[in-house]
Amino acid sequence: MTAYNVADYREMARRRLPRAFFEFVDRGTEDETLLGLNRRALDAVRLRPAVLQDVRGVSTEAALLGRAVPFPVAIAPTGAANIVGFRGEEALAAAAARAGVPFTLTTSSTSRIEDVARAATAGFWLQLYVWEDREATWQVVDRAAAAGAEALVVTVDTPVMANREYNGRNGFAFPVRPSLRLGLDIARHPRWFAGVLCRYWLSGGTPRYVNYPAQVGGKVTQKVSRIANSASVTWEDVARFRDRWTGRLVLKGILLPEDAARAAELGVDAIVVSNHGGRMFDAAPPAIEALPAVAAAAPPGLQVLFDSGVRRGLDILRALALGASGVLVGRATLYGVACGGQEGAAHVLEILREELARGMALTGCRSLAEVDQRILWPG
Repeated sequence: MTAYNVADYREMARRRLPRAFFEFVDRGTEDETLLGLNRRALDAVRLRPAVLQDVRGVSTEAALLGRAVPFPVAIAPTGAANIVGFRGEEALAAAAARAGVPFTLTTSSTSRIEDVARAATAGFWLQLYVWEDREATWQVVDRAAAAGAEALVVTVDTPVMANREYNGRNGFAFPVRPSLRLGLDIARHPRWFAGVLCRYWLSGGTPRYVNYPAQVGGKVTQKVSRIANSASVTWEDVARFRDRWTGRLVLKGILLPEDAARAAELGVDAIVVSNHGGRMFDAAPPAIEALPAVAAAAPPGLQVLFDSGVRRGLDILRALALGASGVLVGRATLYGVACGGQEGAAHVLEILREELARGMALTGCRSLAEVDQRILWPG
């Protein structure tokens, strides 16, 4: 099957991956209402076609957190890249580097911060979950700084663990435990078994949470301290991060205008308008509907990024028109890694860039400076 868009890569990934792992990447939480709402809300944002405009030489160049990028995209933090593909996190980082965009490594990575930092030559960001043991958290922060991370992306919308019932039905949970259901699922996907799991066994064994401090980390088959943010994380922690972290500070999971204003007051450099891709709180609003009010409340100097449901370059254009200055993509590039490793992820990024440039031309925009509310269809 030849992939022409992200939907094609998604279908290929669905066929190649064991069901438990595909659904871990692809699905949402509880009734998954928000998962569908994210897509429908993006589709509902109509743009004004422009005709008889000179749109030769369309430029998608932008700036994210002070770094010039060929187009306004960064790879979002995801915890499944090394599950869907062998050393998928490093493959994603290398694909991002080829595209000239930043890569965000999750705290719950099974690839070493230092290894990924070397691959992410177009910008290395580290996503952070905050544990109850704040000293353990600071160990990760200090390690990221030593590896040259440019930005610390603190996830703020996970004070409790999400309710993802399909994981239980599929026999998949953390810590990973062998089960008949999961074993049969894997057996039905010999390409993934040979190309991913066997390669891990041959090159060192079961993946580990290699960036967790000793008091937290372990193998993915062992019980570790809860991955989500501690329920005690508050704005005071954000202030402490700002005092201690000298790089760019980003809060991911903002949906309210007042939270954007508070973040700016504390010296945060950027916020990500996100509902965790529909994976956390099923009663939350679609992120694209929250974006305009949050962007309007963000003072100059606070960069607003968008996340949750980007599948097309037109989704990037929609977000920019509604006030974002860039987007994060997560599932889209995971599908690419699942199907083709670094090459697959790089192809997904190139598809998105081409679709964005095409959409800009069709709305009469030759540069991103021309993309604003004026290209929105009234109504």
